[in-house]
Amino acid sequence: MRIKLYSILAAAALTMGLQTSCKKDFLDKNPFNQVTPEEAFVDLKGAEKLLSGAYGGMYNNTHIWDFMLNGDVIADNSYAGGDNPAMFQMDEFRVNSTNEVLERDWSELYSQIKNANEVLENVPNIQDPELDKGDRRNQILGEAAGIRAYLYLYLVRLWGPVPIVLKSPGKLEDMQVPRSSVDAVYEQIIKDLEYALANTRTTAPNKGIFTKGVANALLAKVYATKPNPDWNKVNQYADAVIGGGYSLFGSYDGLFSGSNKNNSESIWEMQFDGGNGANKRSNWMPSVIVGAGWKKFCTPTNDLAAAFDAEGDQIRKNSSIKFLNVATEGWSDTFWPKTRYPYINKYRNDDQTNIYILRLADIILLKAEALNEISAGGWAQAKPLVERIRNRVNLGATPAADQPAMRLAIEKERRLELAFEGHRWYDLVRTNRAIPVMNAQKDGNGASLNYNLSADKILLPMSQKEIDRNTSINK
Repeated sequence: MRIKLYSILAAAALTMGLQTSCKKDFLDKNPFNQVTPEEAFVDLKGAEKLLSGAYGGMYNNTHIWDFMLNGDVIADNSYAGGDNPAMFQMDEFRVNSTNEVLERDWSELYSQIKNANEVLENVPNIQDPELDKGDRRNQILGEAAGIRAYLYLYLVRLWGPVPIVLKSPGKLEDMQVPRSSVDAVYEQIIKDLEYALANTRTTAPNKGIFTKGVANALLAKVYATKPNPDWNKVNQYADAVIGGGYSLFGSYDGLFSGSNKNNSESIWEMQFDGGNGANKRSNWMPSVIVGAGWKKFCTPTNDLAAAFDAEGDQIRKNSSIKFLNVATEGWSDTFWPKTRYPYINKYRNDDQTNIYILRLADIILLKAEALNEISAGGWAQAKPLVERIRNRVNLGATPAADQPAMRLAIEKERRLELAFEGHRWYDLVRTNRAIPVMNAQKDGNGASLNYNLSADKILLPMSQKEIDRNTSINK
């Protein structure tokens, strides 16, 4: 049997070519575009290289850079900063179908899905007994299915109805795929995650590998995010994570020091060890600022800084935001004085710092939310979970004493705990809080930012390039 190697024309039509500019040599394996047909289809080594392509495809703009644009800049944690008009459009809810960031993320996400599909299609057919020792074949398939589920979760949260592509394209006609309903996308995500949960490992050499803990955490998020949340399922899968061998790291600031990679709190994190991912993160990090001559992106908002101050939360504020005097720089800013200008401080050590995709504090707060939503009296059960997170940063008990108050307390706690980790926008959307929160935003002088967010602007528009390419996209 031969591996499916697809035509250049077909690959171009969905812009699913592999993105190599930010790719890391993850797990010390060659990326898929270095796999020959013979290697990929005949033995364990080839199967591992196919899986490496599925992981390696995640080291691109979407996951190294745009996760913060999509999760924090669109929300109330960051301004666009920098000088990119496409990012200003995203920040100010003026994005249109030709936005370059939108087009890039759509292309990269489907490119990664293609990589996962190639694993799922081809690995079952490899005739090598080594693949079945230690259940490695099923593990590889489980990891690929889990990655695919994560990618579709990324897509459905930003675009809503999207095409479900479950096989690699062999010809141009294969790429004329209509959008599926949001419910159908979530159904596929859950199917893939349940398969991943049944087949992946409990532990792995590092936290970059998709394990049962990752599957449980994503299932908790999925059941909280789907149009009709199932809070009992959220609670069930959150419990599986909490009881799965993870523990809160002792120091909040230590999570971001660069010296505690793959720590006890980490569930899934991108692994960096000196590649050009750091060049992307330097777009926001404060380590090289004064004299750099250019304005960084993703500037922390006045509203977020004020939220930290209102809570007396200096530990998380100092870990998340660093203020510098950059008066000698040649650029200007609308929102902050240059004598006290904020930079994101969670990514402070160039290539020494990994990026968390999932960590335990997120899931503990998600469980608290589930308990609060399951019953009117659930706030009392949620309270010690919220305070467990607050205690780490020396904050006192939450004053919330009923279900509505606890709902807002959890929302606030998630914001302060997870700032700049790509969660805020999705939290606001799934709780139907995006419109009131964003339309109440003010600058540092108390003037309205006039976002004028409405329901029709919550989801991103479809990429015009994809509309032109896929004639079935709007059927």
